[in-house]
Amino acid sequence: MKSIYDYKAVNRLDLSDPKFKMLNKLNLFALISILASCAIGIMLNYFLRMLGEAGGMYFVYITCGVVLCFIYPYVHEFAHAFAIIISSGKKPYIKFGKFAAYCGSPDIIFSKAKYFFVASFPFFFYCGLLIPFCVLVPAEFFVLPFMPLMYNVFGSVADAFMIRKVLSSPKHGVVVDCGTDVVVYVPVDEE
Repeated sequence: MKSIYDYKAVNRLDLSDPKFKMLNKLNLFALISILASCAIGIMLNYFLRMLGEAGGMYFVYITCGVVLCFIYPYVHEFAHAFAIIISSGKKPYIKFGKFAAYCGSPDIIFSKAKYFFVASFPFFFYCGLLIPFCVLVPAEFFVLPFMPLMYNVFGSVADAFMIRKVLSSPKHGVVVDCGTDVVVYVPVDEE
């Protein structure tokens, strides 16, 4: 096994770097997408599943769905932390910043496969959990799992972006993820 000194950084992506403004763009994309999909989902739910039913409590359910969307970033990052613990057995840290929450593990070196698992875990886990709820809950409660589901789908865009960058790196690369900063290292002799 090579020592860490035999590796060189070949790809660095810092989403919080002001010159990229990437984190703000991804958050804005997620927010607009969530609002649009929630509006469409609410209209579809109302017109297709709630015809003839009293909608008096519907506003309360929508409000609860919005509250769940504000809580969801915390839950999303805890899922990343859980995946890191499963894959490495080490404890990551979670930080909640001004515009985004993130989970980092600067002292853990991931293979590309482990990084894919950790970065994609919240998307697959919460989709697998929330999609059946959307189908099985009574019509008036549809918005409660639907809004966090949409947040999960569109909020995972940043994770997908990072996964794409990591998977396009050289074959024997290893990954260090500090939260918003991801660095890919390759053996010096493989550059």
